[in-house]
Amino acid sequence: MAYGDHFRLVTDVTAHLDLQASSIDAFLQSRYTGFFAVASAAVLELALKDIVISFAQRNHSLFGDYVAAKYERINGRIGLDDIRKDHIAPFGQSYLESFKERVTSTERYFLKRKGISIKSSYTNLLTCRHAFAHEGSTTSMTYPEVKQGFSSGKIVMWCLAKTLA
Repeated sequence: MAYGDHFRLVTDVTAHLDLQASSIDAFLQSRYTGFFAVASAAVLELALKDIVISFAQRNHSLFGDYVAAKYERINGRIGLDDIRKDHIAPFGQSYLESFKERVTSTERYFLKRKGISIKSSYTNLLTCRHAFAHEGSTTSMTYPEVKQGFSSGKIVMWCLAKTLA
């Protein structure tokens, strides 16, 4: 499955929630937002796994099998620092530098054109996901902010895919 195909799982739910969001009371909306953050992070994790495993398989089938086994359980370690340290650095400095440059230039573009920090938005999504999934804490993020975090996460995954292409 292409990594972007996973995004459809959240996109389908988004279409439904967008129609319902204004009619849901604040309590339920915070719960939906938390569940949406968990689902979004899970989908981004699936995308990351597909990107890294595909890269490894393109380089050598045995290496691809090893990476697939290793990535069976990455347990949500998909933050920007995790991506750099755990998922790119093992492939070498050139990939690490390429990813850093790609994320930095993309961040500059979105800040300048749309006033959005993809780094902060993505990090906030993962923080919200963690708080909701592990602590049962309702989110201080709004539904639109979580949606933006998911969009930012898709951009981060695009940066990763381009780096490992």
